[in-house]
Amino acid sequence: MDIYHSTYIQYIDLMRQLKGDVAELVNQSFDDCQKTEGASAIMEQIDNTIDTASGETFLPTNELLGITKELFNIKNRIGSKTPAAQAMLKQCFRTLNMAAVSLKQITEDCALMEANELSEQEM
Repeated sequence: MDIYHSTYIQYIDLMRQLKGDVAELVNQSFDDCQKTEGASAIMEQIDNTIDTASGETFLPTNELLGITKELFNIKNRIGSKTPAAQAMLKQCFRTLNMAAVSLKQITEDCALMEANELSEQEM
């Protein structure tokens, strides 16, 4: 298995994990009205980046940066953060960081470096 294929597979696995973690975070932290609004943008971005990575043609670095920024938006919309929400946020940023580190095996563009830095700050 070549480095590109294994990197894409690892990235996809991490994004699937992130999707579950974000869903749990939103369920814990938002009321019913906020859930749809709070999760739809990031869930769509995660699905899109999984599709991009599945094609193994384009690098999803800009998408990873967008997801990282959207998670910051979610973090800011969560009012008082319970210990469980804080732990889940850290887990989400940790997963994003692992995805960035994984992609560093095949590229080091500006979007990837920014996503890596932002996620490291929040781990």
